[in-house]
Amino acid sequence: MHNLADELRRAADRVASLGDCSAAFDALPEVEVLAGQHSLAEARHLLDVFAVWMAGTVARRSRPELGRAGLAARQGFATPEAMIQHVNGSSRGEAVKLVTSGILIGETDAAEKLAADQAEKRAAELLLNPPNNFDLA
Repeated sequence: MHNLADELRRAADRVASLGDCSAAFDALPEVEVLAGQHSLAEARHLLDVFAVWMAGTVARRSRPELGRAGLAARQGFATPEAMIQHVNGSSRGEAVKLVTSGILIGETDAAEKLAADQAEKRAAELLLNPPNNFDLA
């Protein structure tokens, strides 16, 4: 399994090593410019993944049943989307996409974990109590 946090660190390091101003980028050989474009795309993709995860977390901590105790409400926002839009400086549509994606990924992760836990429990039960498939009749 890939550790996305490590991948993000490596991608960010590659981007940072390109330079710290426009002149430094202009001085790069063409092969490094092309590699730099790929590193930037990879870092941006990974940051998008993290943004979706964070939006899902904000949404779960801002569930309607939490009312004014929810994260977004405590920060003065009516919805998690409004909070994300404000913090990110993004459009409402982008904030909605982040939250929707984050919720779906969170639900999928939870369902996969539940299925894995149930399979592990069933395997342990079978080890302790193997089925008796012998027909002695």
